[in-house]
Formats: sequence, C-alpha cells, structure tokens
Amino acid sequence: MFQKTEKKFYGRRKGRKISSSNLRTIEDHSYKFYIKEEQISKFKLNYYDKNILEIGFGSGDNLVNMSLNQPNDFFIGCDAYYNGCAKLLKKIVNKNIRNIKIWPDDIHLIIKKFKRNFFDLILILHPDPWPKNKHKKRRLIQQNFLDDLNLILKNDGELIISTDHNEMKSWILEQFHLRKDFLWIRDRYCYNNKQPNWIINTKYFKKALENNKVINWYFFKKN
Repeated sequence: MFQKTEKKFYGRRKGRKISSSNLRTIEDHSYKFYIKEEQISKFKLNYYDKNILEIGFGSGDNLVNMSLNQPNDFFIGCDAYYNGCAKLLKKIVNKNIRNIKIWPDDIHLIIKKFKRNFFDLILILHPDPWPKNKHKKRRLIQQNFLDDLNLILKNDGELIISTDHNEMKSWILEQFHLRKDFLWIRDRYCYNNKQPNWIINTKYFKKALENNKVINWYFFKKN
C-alpha cells in the first residue's frame, strides 16, 4: 500500500489504528490521489496557475481549504504519517477535490525528482523541533534540504515556515543566515498568530495558542 523507505525516517508513522472507513477510502481511492514516483517527472510546469507544496500537512485541513479557494492551483501534500494521509484522502473524496495529490511518505525520497523551478510556494508549518541537541540531525530544516528546495522552487518563489518552539525558531534563523539564495522578507515577519489570512487555524495551531505559545512566521523568497 505504501512505498518502502530506504532512508531512515525519524518520527511517527502510525498513531491510532486506522479506521475501517479510512482503510476503505485508501483501497478505493488512493490510486487516484497518492503519487507514484514515476509520475513526478511528468507533472507539467504550466498546466495550473500555481504549483504549491505543503510538507508535513497534519490532517490536511489547510491543504483542503487552500484547494477549495484556489481551484486553478495544483497542490501536493507530503507527510509520512499514515493516519494523516488517510484523513486527508477522505476529505478529498468527500469534498470532490481534484487538485490535490498526496505523497504518503518521507519528502526526502522524492524531492530530487521534481522538475527544477516547479513550485511557486512551499509551506512547512510547525516542523518537528527535535529539541534535544543530540537530535539536531533529525530536524527537517538542514543545509542539504534547503539546497533541494532551492532547485524545485521558482525564481522569486516563496517559502513559508512557522513554529511555536523557541529552539526551532533559533535553528531556522541560523540555517537561513548561512545562505544567500533565500531572501528573508523581514517586513512580513510577524508574531502572535498573524499568519496569512489564507492559512487557517488548524487543530495544532489552536492547541499552541491555548497553551499560550507564540507562533512565529518566516517568509523567504528565492533570491
């Protein structure tokens, strides 16, 4: 059902047992909406107005909201958490959405397979902070990963990252400080949940705010 990963993946693959209803949805519809590796190079550059990638989409609420409000754009969601992929797939089917595709595995396995300059926008909302020093290598935001994002993001394309974790906030700034190919749009850097109005407050966002956490937003443009 799912692709096997050759790269060691750090994090949770499964949570609660996937419901029988979601399993049926996967069996009946995954072939239409789950991406196969060989399909990636065939995605057309100018078929949609914009190509948008969300890495780590949780339960997919933000992707669904964007796709419904932007029917002329193409969305790809990548998440290695099986339960979240099943939930998103069910929402896609129930709402008859046609402009979302899902990669139900680690983004590292396919990131080099996309055409260069393919995406207009990449979203990474609340990546796992892996707060312990010994786990820094597990964080998604690494120099090699930013190299890959640079290749698949269009010139002047935008990368948006959010976090409510202080350690991750510092880490993000450190990683981008080393680079000249991503311009930090500082006049749009904001605190206190002032995210773009087209990004909705998901369950995770609301939980962070209920715990009095500050959500930090970073806007970078490919330079």
